[in-house]
Amino acid sequence: MTVTVHSEEWRYLRVACALVAMLVAAELVGWWVYRSRPHGASALERTETCLRREKLLSIEPIGQDPIATRARGGALATRVEGNGVHVAIAKSDAEAAQLADAYLRIAGRGIGLRLDVRGRVVYVWEQSREPTPTQRQTMYDCWYE
Repeated sequence: MTVTVHSEEWRYLRVACALVAMLVAAELVGWWVYRSRPHGASALERTETCLRREKLLSIEPIGQDPIATRARGGALATRVEGNGVHVAIAKSDAEAAQLADAYLRIAGRGIGLRLDVRGRVVYVWEQSREPTPTQRQTMYDCWYE
């Protein structure tokens, strides 16, 4: 029995393997790009949608709050049962702690009762007294990370 080598078949086989390798590489690059991009609405967008649709609150721009405007996740202002609240959304727990520390440095310890940090979200209430449990719960219901 003699074995004949068909060089033409080997050439097609190498070309086919090269094409399959390129397709696999393209698929891996596409998967990597897909995984590196954020998908869906941001925490700020979900919070805003929840406050508008579920809690029927109006959303306002943050205005003259330089600390909240530094929040990398965004910021918004709203009013719950007559008490205004600024919401600053951080990208990390460390950033949220920095934002809270900045409020404490500027406003002093008197802001302590009006300052809430929940995960990556910092709430600063306008009224000089502590917010009611209902006011807090309204905001906590629209908490997203």
